[in-house]
Amino acid sequence: MTMKCPKCQRPINMTGLQPGSSITCQCGNVVAVPKSGMSRTMLFVLIGAGLVVLACPCLGVISAIAIPNFIRFQARARQAECHTQLKSLFTALKVTDEPVQGAGLTFSQIGFAPERGNRYSYFLGQGPMEDRSGSQAQGTEQARGIGVDTFRYSTLRVFTVADLPPAVAEEVGISGTCPDCDFTVACAGDVDNTPSDTPDVWTVSSKDRSINGEPVPAGEPYNHVNDVNTD
Repeated sequence: MTMKCPKCQRPINMTGLQPGSSITCQCGNVVAVPKSGMSRTMLFVLIGAGLVVLACPCLGVISAIAIPNFIRFQARARQAECHTQLKSLFTALKVTDEPVQGAGLTFSQIGFAPERGNRYSYFLGQGPMEDRSGSQAQGTEQARGIGVDTFRYSTLRVFTVADLPPAVAEEVGISGTCPDCDFTVACAGDVDNTPSDTPDVWTVSSKDRSINGEPVPAGEPYNHVNDVNTD
């Protein structure tokens, strides 16, 4: 068994010597015979490997909790689009400059046009839909509905009034002459990116409402179907 002298790098024969004893090199340098056992570097490597092994199950549990929560957080943030746009639509219907008959009212007549990149469809009632599947929207002038921007979000589904829950679809529409008309308008969209026939559905109305025993003031959007909580 040999080791190199730290000073001159000559090999030193340590055969038969006890660990911890001293031996003098030819260069005069006194060298201690190393003690047997694991080196400090190897000890640190093994400790680190053990910590990784112990941490792996914990990381799996954390991921199982954190990832679904993050998806739900994103979906709730996307719901803000519909909430904000319905409030704008409510205002547009209440402050329109010229009297217009509500039954055939179009979005272009009240100047309501959500920015492109919308994840929700919007409805004044039954009627033609604005198509946003291309770089330029089609059918804008006669539109009583606005489709999801599938030019930007090609995987999203364009919902129509027929896709709303029957009770909601029956309520959506406009009667009378705006701005003094009575109306309930809606939006619907997929915001949690999971395959589902059930959209996230909101409405806003010109009247105070009571829905499932909950008072809903005029102008306040109400979430009928919450896609965020749908598995």
